[in-house]
Amino acid sequence: MTNAPQYAPIELISPHIDEDAVVPAGAADAPIVLLLHGLGSHEGDLAGLVPFLPTSFAYVSLRGIYSYVQGYAWCEMPVDPEHPESLQASAAAVENWIAAQSTPVVGAIGFSQGGALALQLLRRDATALDFVVNLSGFPFPAPMPGDAALAETAPPALWGHGGMDPHFDAEREEQIRTFMRAHTRLEEERRPHLAHAVDEIELRAIAAFLQRRADER
Repeated sequence: MTNAPQYAPIELISPHIDEDAVVPAGAADAPIVLLLHGLGSHEGDLAGLVPFLPTSFAYVSLRGIYSYVQGYAWCEMPVDPEHPESLQASAAAVENWIAAQSTPVVGAIGFSQGGALALQLLRRDATALDFVVNLSGFPFPAPMPGDAALAETAPPALWGHGGMDPHFDAEREEQIRTFMRAHTRLEEERRPHLAHAVDEIELRAIAAFLQRRADER
């Protein structure tokens, strides 16, 4: 792909989720949907989606365990298919955080590499979440031991992305589509003129997807 983005290095802050950087929203006793930000962002970013999402869930935004420039990250970029270590460390940190909660964590909404992390949680344990929303994100680009179990379980997944996203050419977009169709019950919301972002149409699709998951419960 031409004009590929240039990335700075990441640095591990802690192998654990920072409890002082957890942003909750919604009813305290409702099932939790995680919000996982993108590269260089922070725990306050996706919290802006919450007012537009169903109140059947509580939403909890987590901060990445790596520093990146003036923000945070879940893994290094570009992703090296032979080295999943940083993404695996982030997944383990989130798993440990989930295990410590008294309220069930049922889903995740991830943007960009936050979407990769949401998918990685399911690739490590196909029953870890009931559903995921992958916004302009991607699966780690190599097979994982849990992929067969995930394909058998096939949880609901929404993939929202833009046709003008500079991070994804047509070949990579099709690779993501192929993976998600093979491993999830995929719903796709492709916005032809959108770049690496979320628009109002996607937001409505997210809200409708979550409402269907709430109705199923």
